[in-house]
Formats: sequence, structure tokens, C-alpha cells
Amino acid sequence: MITRSLQAGSVVVLTCLALTACGTESGMSDTAGQTTTEQTTAPDLPHDYVALGDSYAALGSRDAALSGPAFCRRSADNYPSQVLADARVTGQDVSCQGAVTDNLLRPRNTGSEEIPAQLDSLTEGTDLVTLSIGGNDIEFGGMAGCFGQAMRAGLPSDCAATWDGPARAQLAELPDALDQVHQAITDRSPDARVIVTGYMPLIAPGDDCTELAAISEADRAWAVALTDELNQVVADAAERHGADMVLPAGTGEHTGCAAPEQRWVAFHGNETGAYPMHPTPAGQAAMAETVLAEL
Repeated sequence: MITRSLQAGSVVVLTCLALTACGTESGMSDTAGQTTTEQTTAPDLPHDYVALGDSYAALGSRDAALSGPAFCRRSADNYPSQVLADARVTGQDVSCQGAVTDNLLRPRNTGSEEIPAQLDSLTEGTDLVTLSIGGNDIEFGGMAGCFGQAMRAGLPSDCAATWDGPARAQLAELPDALDQVHQAITDRSPDARVIVTGYMPLIAPGDDCTELAAISEADRAWAVALTDELNQVVADAAERHGADMVLPAGTGEHTGCAAPEQRWVAFHGNETGAYPMHPTPAGQAAMAETVLAEL
């Protein structure tokens, strides 16, 4: 089953619990010879959870406490941390900023330290995995940097001219890379349920705000289309491997052009405490709620 919302779609998760009431027949009373059998169900054990991914999973508030390698910028209020705070879940967050698919499969040398492959954290007992990966494989960071430079300079952007060609080539290679990641998760944790978290868009169709004054109409349309295409590739890979792909409902109403308190992503983060071009604390909370609703 795959659940996804691209742009401003919705993710609706319904969980039904059937309760059966048992009683005596009308007009009859219990007697000493009758016995009542109560069926009790032992509570489910907590999910053994591992959070894998890039900065869309790792980065929360800029002033939040960090865990793990300092390089990873793994915030205490990111969505994996909020999932881990739920009583139904125990485990660890090994997400790391800047991660690409290869960093899940192999160790990562940062120049000052070597960070183990994220998938090394999986075991046969892992039964819940969240996965946020793919954006850096198509140089989302470089594209965001191009937008940020135009915003700071106040000059019209022309980011698509530089980045579209490389992004298209890398997007074509991404399905194979995602297949390798999903297969490796299955090999290490065959009973794990995998929930893939999509990329909340910075810009939605029709967005027009002060922050976007320097972003050309062509670049705005390009950013919307490319985010949709990335999410589609990620969703298709999830479906091929029996995973679920989720996005919070109404992402198109919570872009960088929304009121600060309504933003789930931010261009510069000054009014939300977020890292530039990343989910806000509210966005991380929305993603955590969406993941937990799947449980």
C-alpha cells in the first residue's frame, strides 16, 4: 500500500478498532454456577525503530540540542526524535545532513571523521524504518543555494539554466539507487515496515510572496515540477518494494510563502527558527504526526 500527497494533496490514515460488548440475555441473571471468561490481550511490544535519511529528517530547530556526530546536525526535535518519544516506539535516529543514497550503504568520510553506513544500524529485529533520501542525489542543496544567493543579492534568478540538466541526469539514475537501498533494508531487516517520507515543497503553484521577489517565474515553475518529480520517483520506489510513502496533508498550504506560524518549510528560517531551505519545527511535527498515524 502506498499513501502519498504530491504538492497540496492529502494523506488520510484511518485506523478502526472494533469493540464487542458481551452480556447476559435479557431477563436472566448470573448464578453461582456460571463463570465469566475474560479474554485479555498482552500489549504490543514497542516497535524497534531506526530513522534513516538526510537533512529533511535530521534538521529541526537551529537552537535544538544535537545528538550523534556534530557533522550530522541531528536535532532533538526532528521528526525521528518525535516518533521516538511515542510510547509505541523505541530505537535510534541515524539520519545525517547531506546524506545521499550511498551514505546509507557505505561509510561516509567527512574529512574529520568516518560516519558508519546508516544501514549498519539495522538488525533482524528492526520492525520499523523511516527513510528520507534522494534529494541530495539530484543536488537539491545546490539548487537551494542558487535560490538563496538570488534572494540575498536581490537579482533575478536563473537557476534552472545551471541545474536542470544535471538534475535530470541524476534523477534518471535515482530509481536504481533507491532500489539498492530498499533491498538492503529488506536484507538486514526482513520484517521491517518501511515508511518513506517525501519532500515537503518550498514553493507551490501560485505562490507569490516577498521572499520570492528575486526568483523568476520560470525558476518557480521549475522548482515545483522538480519537487513533484522527485517525490514521484521516491514514491514509485517505495511501491516497488512494498513500502509506504507519506507526506502531511496540505503541504501546498504550508510552503515558505505561508504565514510564519503556518510554514512547514522556510526559505531563510529567521522567523521560524529553522535551517534555511528546510523543514521548520512545525513541519517536523507535522511529519512526525503523519508517520505516527501510520502505526
